[in-house]
Amino acid sequence: MIRVQGLGKNYGDLEVLKQIDLEVSQGEVVAIIGPSGSGKSTFLRCLNYLEIPTKGKITMDDITVDVTKYSNEDIKKLRSKSAMVFQNFNLFNNKTVLENIMEGLTIVKKIDKVKSKSIAEEILTKVNMHQKQDVYPKNLSGGQKQRVSIARAVALNPQVILFDEPTSALDPEMVGEVLSVIQDLAKEHITMLIVTHELSFARDVADRVIFMDQGIIVEQGNPQKVLLNPQEERTKAFLANVAWH
Repeated sequence: MIRVQGLGKNYGDLEVLKQIDLEVSQGEVVAIIGPSGSGKSTFLRCLNYLEIPTKGKITMDDITVDVTKYSNEDIKKLRSKSAMVFQNFNLFNNKTVLENIMEGLTIVKKIDKVKSKSIAEEILTKVNMHQKQDVYPKNLSGGQKQRVSIARAVALNPQVILFDEPTSALDPEMVGEVLSVIQDLAKEHITMLIVTHELSFARDVADRVIFMDQGIIVEQGNPQKVLLNPQEERTKAFLANVAWH
């Protein structure tokens, strides 16, 4: 489903990602954890070329983009396979909740407004935001904004959803409502890569946990193994300094 080969990313002399190799199966939920500055978010953004990698190949489904020889059309096709949920929501403040969901359907998917409205209403019901469909983002809580952001991603019917720390900008009491929505999506076997600091959530929802540090994948495996019985010293040190249960 997803295959990453030799992925690297430099900012000048700073090597943020170093030779990342990874395969993700259809329907797999992968949680990516690690300290700040370890390259987690950069890796996620490279997967759909929001950040242009310095080296490597990325394959999603039947589309492969090689950083040494790609076109804008290749990137467009790659991006059509995935949708991204950002930590700061990235909603259109001048559009209602419903219009925010419809935007991608009409502009990107070229679906007519009547059908787009029907799809948007259905998805908003799924994330328990249908009652807010005519409200503007400024009048929503952080948790509500993130649920709309997730709904917008799901509405595009992507093969992969990329979550970049979806709860990091939320007040603690709002985290649960957003994680609950993601948990429901996991039950539908949607392929997801989730950069998160919520380790108990990763343990309960993910099929696999990846621990990254200093631009590399240090350790990966099923959540119980990585989180409760890590093998690498760096993983052990990280988990020992993080409060979670």
